[in-house]
Amino acid sequence: MALDQFYEISILLFILILLSIVFVILAIVGAIRGRDGERFDAYFFFMLAVAGALLILPVRHMLFEYRLAEASNKLLGRDDVVVDCNSYFDSLFHLGAAGFVYRGSSVINLEVRTCSGMRDYLAKPTTTDRYILYNLHVLTHEAMHVAGEINEIRTDCQAFQRNHRTAMALGVDEKVAAVNARILHRFRSPKHPYYSADCEPGGPLDEQLADAVWLAPN
Repeated sequence: MALDQFYEISILLFILILLSIVFVILAIVGAIRGRDGERFDAYFFFMLAVAGALLILPVRHMLFEYRLAEASNKLLGRDDVVVDCNSYFDSLFHLGAAGFVYRGSSVINLEVRTCSGMRDYLAKPTTTDRYILYNLHVLTHEAMHVAGEINEIRTDCQAFQRNHRTAMALGVDEKVAAVNARILHRFRSPKHPYYSADCEPGGPLDEQLADAVWLAPN
């Protein structure tokens, strides 16, 4: 199992946080029981160091979710969107769903592989691998549900017209974000249940966005 995938395991994160608290308590107890001048000895600082090391993975996990949430908030012009990277256990209850939003909710739930794919994308946004890029589309698609759209075909087309905005909100260079968005739209599959031939520049689902970067098929 890849190291990044461990970030998605909620049980592991809980255990790490719990262990960190235990080591902090041990450090405090050691300091209280120590004699004057020996309260803050090597044992005390070692316990604190272990506690800090145990928090690295949970903190990085939470910061990554926060980064995705901030990008979604910027995309939608809101401040209440939350992104939850599901664990493998959580994902068992939503088989086949790369992401989902409960109607009326502002919480974007992303499947464990979607979040892993987003890490891969952000590590190298210049990638032309459309399977990695698809994870960006999933985030934008779910953000459109948070915005209030419930029809999946319209939601998906709205996402195709805004993928570059999501990428830029995540810190991706504007030109790279535009290329990413064009690749996503160009290689969408007619077999996908959310596909619509109306989702083309000038088509019925074109919102005529001023910064639209999508391209008509060749």
